[in-house]
Amino acid sequence: CRDWLPDEVGGVCWFSFDNPAESPRIPIFAGTLSLPQSFNYSGQFAFNEQSAHWQYRQANRLATARWGDGRKLIEPALMQFEDKAFTELAEVDKRAADLLKEDQANAAAGQPTQKCREYLTRYTADFHAASAAKWLELRNQLWTDLKLSF
Repeated sequence: CRDWLPDEVGGVCWFSFDNPAESPRIPIFAGTLSLPQSFNYSGQFAFNEQSAHWQYRQANRLATARWGDGRKLIEPALMQFEDKAFTELAEVDKRAADLLKEDQANAAAGQPTQKCREYLTRYTADFHAASAAKWLELRNQLWTDLKLSF
């Protein structure tokens, strides 16, 4: 919670699926209207292609099977998304706060909008989509590079 920012922007949860040491943290802001559809499907107890959980779990499990080699792919990808988040966060905060002011002015004029919340929702969805695509790519690369046999 960052109390110097409006609640919609200042409250941010850094959420990861599966093993938190092997999965990127996805920013979910308090002002987010909805989460990506794949968040609606459980993947905790059984494989589910629609579940966001499995978009990360497959690569993580393969990397864990040969961690000495698997970590060479997972750890740089984790850093890529951590760097992305911290590099973009100040601009996201500023843009969202500006849009919130616009929303407040529109509401005062009798024309309510949710531009701030829509922006934060898109940002969370885009961040998830980019990281999920990377983890599916890692899954494929791990199958090929580690030459795993079970």
